[in-house]
Amino acid sequence: MKLKALSHYDSDISTRYGDCILLYDASTLIVYDCGHTRHADEVETFLKSHQSIEQMKIVISHNDSDHTNGVIPLLDYLSSIKKTVTVYSSLYLKDVDKILELLDDKRRTHESTKRHILETFDNIKAIVEKAQEYNFAVVNAVVDTSVSTASATIVGPTVDEFAAVVAQAIEDDTVTQIEGETVMNAASVQLSCKLANAETVLLCGDAAPSYLHELDDYDIIQLPHHGQLADAEAVFGALHNASDKIFLVSDNTGDGATSGGSDDLMKSAVRKGKRIKNTNDGVVELPEDAKYGGGASKTTGGLYIPSTQRTGGYGASYDIL
Repeated sequence: MKLKALSHYDSDISTRYGDCILLYDASTLIVYDCGHTRHADEVETFLKSHQSIEQMKIVISHNDSDHTNGVIPLLDYLSSIKKTVTVYSSLYLKDVDKILELLDDKRRTHESTKRHILETFDNIKAIVEKAQEYNFAVVNAVVDTSVSTASATIVGPTVDEFAAVVAQAIEDDTVTQIEGETVMNAASVQLSCKLANAETVLLCGDAAPSYLHELDDYDIIQLPHHGQLADAEAVFGALHNASDKIFLVSDNTGDGATSGGSDDLMKSAVRKGKRIKNTNDGVVELPEDAKYGGGASKTTGGLYIPSTQRTGGYGASYDIL
């Protein structure tokens, strides 16, 4: 498979486009997150130019809008064309009993906990409902779930990890972070894939670094949470040799009050000797070997922004969630 991490559009450095990473071969396209309708448009364009693709896989890393806002528009488009579509997401309602046990609150009932989960993870709820409406397959993204025959597999989080995160998310509204990440982010669904040149890539959304395991096994690692410095430092520190890896940063965070991704990392001495591919510099395509093409693609079709220009009621049908 090949990887294509989408970037900005039309010289717009203000909009928070969020993440969208494509993994593809001749017959399959995996979309890992789709944070904006403009990304959904780009996937549509991609499919029109890759007519042999029949299998569509959409992996949702976590609930945040900058990873999910383009998913329903993409599903709407896919409903109009003849593709086999599967959506992969953490389906938290399948582990309500475990979550209740972790909460250890006798005042909570099974049904009230389900409602709270659906309210908390509202974007995933809406995506699952839409996928069901179109009769698309929805799969619980648990460890060892195969996403495609081309060695694309869910590798995290474990059931215990995401159950603990969900329990914390609904237990106390004042508890907002795990290791500096929001509880929404911490247990992002992680995807491993083997690329065309046999390099292995780990995509991890906004996962807390301690939820990432066996990092030395990967050739290419997505740095969590848009390349925030603290997360990058934690990943670098967990590796025996960070200099022999490629680090993918998907930093399409815009310049608003909620922005803030890789700027500190790219200015920091900690990046010295590290091979970092950043969507701030345009679409990232991997493998980067000359035989396969790739690297940072400085396109003129609206996807490239030079880094120097940057300024900074619940029914049983929902139980699948």
